[in-house]
Amino acid sequence: MKQTRRQKLMARGKRRGESTGMMLTSLMDIFTVLVLYLLVNQGDGVKLEPPPWVVLPDSAVDTIPRQSIVISLTQKDVLIQGEPVVSIAEVNASPDAEIDAIRQRILQIKEEAGKRKDQIGVNTEVTIVADRAMPFKVLKKVMLSSSNAGYGKISFAVNQK
Repeated sequence: MKQTRRQKLMARGKRRGESTGMMLTSLMDIFTVLVLYLLVNQGDGVKLEPPPWVVLPDSAVDTIPRQSIVISLTQKDVLIQGEPVVSIAEVNASPDAEIDAIRQRILQIKEEAGKRKDQIGVNTEVTIVADRAMPFKVLKKVMLSSSNAGYGKISFAVNQK
């Protein structure tokens, strides 16, 4: 049987004691890239700790929270990024569906984030941390104020079941 050129070259290499083993260099490169990717993407989850007086509702959703503007509704005040903006009594008493102070503060955060290229405030997402006993009337006004400021993605902080 006639041998092909390749078969002859392979046979010559075997006679000289050369072996055609695995090339580990490219395999090591792949594993290095994989390890670096896993290390960089390890800390994607956002730790969002509600205040002790807030009892979050329960949910069965498995998605991880993303970086966003945090609006906390306490029994007395509306806090945006930890700073008081307006009192809950003023929100309840307001005949308007939108709370201008909330909208203005969110727009201010958006402008500041655009100047310093920060993660928080650049994406148009808001996370609301509120007690499960908070009236829907207040939640609705906060949500409308957020969406009118250009933040259409609104999430609620909940306890994962």
